[in-house]
Amino acid sequence: MQKLNVSTCVLTTFSSLRLAFSSSLSAAIVITFGIWAFPISAQSIDAQLEQGKTLMITKGCSSCHQLTKLPAAKGLVGPPLDKMASQSYIAGVLPNSRENLTKFLLDPKKFHSDTAMPTPDISEQEARHITDYLFKE
Repeated sequence: MQKLNVSTCVLTTFSSLRLAFSSSLSAAIVITFGIWAFPISAQSIDAQLEQGKTLMITKGCSSCHQLTKLPAAKGLVGPPLDKMASQSYIAGVLPNSRENLTKFLLDPKKFHSDTAMPTPDISEQEARHITDYLFKE
């Protein structure tokens, strides 16, 4: 008959509980915040910024706005978009933040009814890519 080692049983049980708790905690974070606990790669961030740059051109932003880091953006209708992250307000009416800029891009007239800016044909994800590109100094 084999002897039961109480300390081994306690350690094994403790290790199992710790692993279960750790897994449950990770799952709770993912469910609660909708994010994975893994860092986004630099390549992924660069790809998102490149998408924002491309959207600035293909959606017509560069025909009305100037942006030093985007040579194609030579427009004179809208305000220059350099140093967007450090500006206090968007269109002079909306406190500047990534979230507010994304909302503004989706429906500019909702926030500034007299704006000359047309409502661009972009998705919320595309608006986020443009916002990320503009906020990158």
